[in-house]
Amino acid sequence: MKPYDRTSSHFIKQQQSFSQLQNTMDDDSMENREFYQPDLPPFPLNDSKTISITKLSPQTSIQTWPPGFQTGNDVITHTYHEEVYILDGSITDLSLGQTFGKGYHAWRNPQMEHGPYQADDELGCQMIVIIRHEKK
Repeated sequence: MKPYDRTSSHFIKQQQSFSQLQNTMDDDSMENREFYQPDLPPFPLNDSKTISITKLSPQTSIQTWPPGFQTGNDVITHTYHEEVYILDGSITDLSLGQTFGKGYHAWRNPQMEHGPYQADDELGCQMIVIIRHEKK
């Protein structure tokens, strides 16, 4: 499987759609919900489902990377805090040469260099990803 191109028009279009959705919601619009299937677009990297998105609260998604999925060849950085918990399968950090599996947790502050990653060739990887933007 070839690495995902974050500069592709598909990725940019998905990011714009994701941002528009985020701007339509705020914490006041959230109601209590017990076990429901959210009707939100998939996260743009892969077969993932966004499960929470508000202006003030974290954006939460369950990401499912298919077997062999690779994030590209470049080290990754971003402008937000990111928390990751691996539910199943594993990912290999290609820079470190280390593999992390079920039960592993990561906390990344803005601008922390990490990756690139490749999902397990047989199992892929499923993880919860929580993104927290800095409050202005």
